Amino acid sequence: MSTSSTPLVAPPKPKNARSKRAQLAREPQLVEKNAKTAILVRTTGISERVKVALSEFNQLKKPHSIPFSKANEVRPFEDTASLNFWASKNDASLFLIGTHTKKRPHGLVWARCFAGEVMELLEVGIEEVMEMSHFKGIKSNMGAVPLFHFTATEPHANLWDSHPTFQQFKSLLLDFFRGNEMDGVSLKGLQRVISVTIGDSPASAADVEGAATANGAGKGKAVESLIGSLNGAGTAAGQDYVEDKSLPPVHFRTYSVQFMRSGLPQPRVELSPHGPHFTFSLRRSQLPGVEVQKQAYKKAEKKSAASKPKNKNIDIDEMGDKVGRVYLNPQDLGKLQSRKFKGLKKRRNGDDGEEDGGADDGEAEAAGEAAAGEESVPAKRRKEA
Repeated sequence: MSTSSTPLVAPPKPKNARSKRAQLAREPQLVEKNAKTAILVRTTGISERVKVALSEFNQLKKPHSIPFSKANEVRPFEDTASLNFWASKNDASLFLIGTHTKKRPHGLVWARCFAGEVMELLEVGIEEVMEMSHFKGIKSNMGAVPLFHFTATEPHANLWDSHPTFQQFKSLLLDFFRGNEMDGVSLKGLQRVISVTIGDSPASAADVEGAATANGAGKGKAVESLIGSLNGAGTAAGQDYVEDKSLPPVHFRTYSVQFMRSGLPQPRVELSPHGPHFTFSLRRSQLPGVEVQKQAYKKAEKKSAASKPKNKNIDIDEMGDKVGRVYLNPQDLGKLQSRKFKGLKKRRNGDDGEEDGGADDGEAEAAGEAAAGEESVPAKRRKEA
């Protein structure tokens, strides 16, 4: 079922260059070098299990997380107007929404935005949760980027690369915990490892029901939605979603890294439980449209090493020297600053000719030579003396 695209409110026109640069920085970038901001939202009537999950993910995501303290009426798969507004206001591109209903208890909805609008959605159910406080030991620093390890049991070895729902979940996890782009990582900077494993058997509906019973706008003009225009009809919330209840569960485990002495230059690495630990069951999934995905996943073209950079006005002559050509505006020699002589000085009336009561050019030149001769006489006399 599809609905018509909802018009968005365009941001106000920048008044100066500084506000324009800030507005351009909020637009989608070809290469995202900074960590993405995530907003954690909880709906009304959520369970204690969902509250713990949102709190734990907030601890893992800090300082690039914005937790909302109040409950909000949000239905991501039906209407994304509130999410689009929050994404544009807070310059955030990721959402983690805690939900709890009788039909789908203990749910977490992952949402990813593009150009300030929700692009894709994925709902998971929380089957098990263990808080970080249940594990003893030294905790990692805030803002530490984890190392991910994706694995699966033998019957589901290829699901991470073949099944679209697992591919989407893997992409959302990597995008949620990514940090600033770096050229390299120090070995001592690795403090946390997250292992995501596909389990053996799918979670049955009876187990889900048993677990649920046990754990009782800015100023501006309206513009057309970018996601709606690329999809052709409707916003992301108006599209049909896919739900497969036979998918196996996913085990989310967090470990802390400890470097032990080994007698070698490389230390011996040991993993200890860090927390939190989750067990998820995959539920509803809504993939982005083909055109939206193509636009959002666009990458910068890599320049080949063989291609030489094109330098304008630079060439190599016959002798092998690099020669550059510089273009200048035609020079007006009449305005050239030079040494000033009284004989060349313009008259007050603007005429270079005779002045009333004065001598002509020949007489002025002769007078100048005579004055130079008179000045040279005392100099010669001093030399002879």
